[in-house]
Amino acid sequence: MPSAWNGMDDAYSVLARFYDLCMEADYAQWVHYLLALCRHHGHRPEQIIDLGCGTGNLTLPLAQQGFRLTGVDLSKEMIAQAQAKAAQYGLEIPFYAADLTEFLAAGSSFDTAISGCDVLNYVITPEGLQRAFASVYQLLSPGGFWLFDLNSAWKLEEIYGDQSYADLRDDFAYFWDNTYDESSGICTMDLTFFVQTAEGLYTRSTERHRQKLWLPDQIAELCEESGFQLCGSYDFLTLDPVSSHSERWQFILRKKN
Repeated sequence: MPSAWNGMDDAYSVLARFYDLCMEADYAQWVHYLLALCRHHGHRPEQIIDLGCGTGNLTLPLAQQGFRLTGVDLSKEMIAQAQAKAAQYGLEIPFYAADLTEFLAAGSSFDTAISGCDVLNYVITPEGLQRAFASVYQLLSPGGFWLFDLNSAWKLEEIYGDQSYADLRDDFAYFWDNTYDESSGICTMDLTFFVQTAEGLYTRSTERHRQKLWLPDQIAELCEESGFQLCGSYDFLTLDPVSSHSERWQFILRKKN
């Protein structure tokens, strides 16, 4: 079966080393929000699987609060970074480099799944998204919750859109060039890295990321088809309904049976 993550290609093969330097998210606030959402919907997480865990920026703080965590990510490079950070903090967290649509946790059942930082935008076909929903359904225990977010229409169309960005750091630089295809709803992001070597020279590497716009109505329809109840959809970090001016939409789903 082909991977559902057609938006990945070689994404994060280079970026993994610099991901935490490039991101400006407040992960403590993010974790607080996810836990507050769970409480709002009467859910008490215990055993959590972080699907698309990246370098562990949500996984580690949740584990530090006493929850049992498992991390899964398609990128071996991102998993390596997460493992190194967990070891640094003395955390024993099982991490797996795997496609979440094919991942099987033998003997394990999770009451909570999270997929943070636009993981599902990287699934760029309806069939792939259906497989993702079916896989998470199998991983969750009855009544389990799945919390995930999506980059919004405004972010993919306007903020990313056809824009270009660049950044220069002490030992690396990157150029980020985007194109948005309105007909497919796919934003293609071409990243070029210049990384300093021990000799003071720079090597050039490239990656391509692709993200697809999935609308709240599509998520609601897929929930009905796949055995999930859509408990809520919000502008990120709020309990306000999704809106056209938000950069990120947050969803919380419950497995019906």
